[in-house]
Amino acid sequence: MGGAALLVGVLSLVHPWVEDGPIAVTVCYPIVGPVQRFNPGLTDTLLPRVRAHEQAHAAQCLRDGAIWHNLRRLAPGGRLKSEAGAYCAEVRLSVATGRNARLAYPSALDELRDETWFHRFTDAELATALNRECPDMAELARGEETKWRDWVNANHAASEQLVDAPHEP
Repeated sequence: MGGAALLVGVLSLVHPWVEDGPIAVTVCYPIVGPVQRFNPGLTDTLLPRVRAHEQAHAAQCLRDGAIWHNLRRLAPGGRLKSEAGAYCAEVRLSVATGRNARLAYPSALDELRDETWFHRFTDAELATALNRECPDMAELARGEETKWRDWVNANHAASEQLVDAPHEP
């Protein structure tokens, strides 16, 4: 176990801190805990979502400990679980600040799909991972989507009736 701790410590120290790189990163150090860096170019509208995402990673670091947290993220399945939890935090924040879950939840799924680490996973596997970390938001999104589709279908039927109605000259 000592060798694993040393490996995790070294990998954590060589992590790139590039200003033009990722928009944010949370590194989980042994003893120190989570250290976060945010790209200074983040807009005021994007920053709260990114902070929620990175705070989820910080909570994972504190919960799991640095060694387990970093080792788990080396495997694609472990990284997927970690990222799904962080994207769930983004969805929760978006919904709490007034965005519809039916829009926020699929956006998080799209972001997971776009990450290079996850190209080997099917859409169904990504959706399952996000659903496991965020079942309440998944259910809320499905409910909102159903209501929206019902509304669209009802209004579409009403507009067709208007188009098909005889017009007076």
